[in-house]
Amino acid sequence: MKKISLLLAGVLLCTMVGCLEDSGRADIPFEVAPKVEPHTAEAGTFDVDAVRSMINIKGQHFDLPQPISDLGSGWDFKYYDRKEYALKEGNGLATLYYNGTEMGTVSLENCYSGKENNSVMYSIAVTTSDSDIYGIIPTVSTVGDVEQLIGKPDSVDSTEKPFVNIYHYGVNLGIDGQGIERGHSIAVSFDESGIVDLVSITYSDLTQQEKE
Repeated sequence: MKKISLLLAGVLLCTMVGCLEDSGRADIPFEVAPKVEPHTAEAGTFDVDAVRSMINIKGQHFDLPQPISDLGSGWDFKYYDRKEYALKEGNGLATLYYNGTEMGTVSLENCYSGKENNSVMYSIAVTTSDSDIYGIIPTVSTVGDVEQLIGKPDSVDSTEKPFVNIYHYGVNLGIDGQGIERGHSIAVSFDESGIVDLVSITYSDLTQQEKE
């Protein structure tokens, strides 16, 4: 009888420990794409995994997608106010910091009030020359540079007034009911001189299409 009691106690303790361990993990209802080692594709070819493997923000390598709770030492973040920015449940924004330096804003999915630590970062844009995505550098790279790196765009948004010239690459399924952009894509915006002024990358989960 004593042995049975000890066995039951051990099972109960293991169950409790397991619950404690699970409670410390992010609760994400989909599989987050694994990180990939930095690599390049053939010149003039768009490969979203190669592109997302080479994101550099102010000298720091950055991975997308990744749970916000997985950010390493030195990284910090501040969530945008949901009401102020009219963010629907499931959708979020956060400003990233590294050792106190502001690094930019990331878009979040699986971001719910009171459970923001379960958020997954899926998109970031860069606009300054101290950052780049796959070697595409704002204020430096040209149309020719971009096409040499990743080829001709899949589609282009272009108007004269106001001036708009944006190259789109990859899969983009549009905005879902939560306001989350669903896609595996990048967008490169150029100024009137043909110089990159913004490059953004999106790698959200394509199985989480939400309906209004």
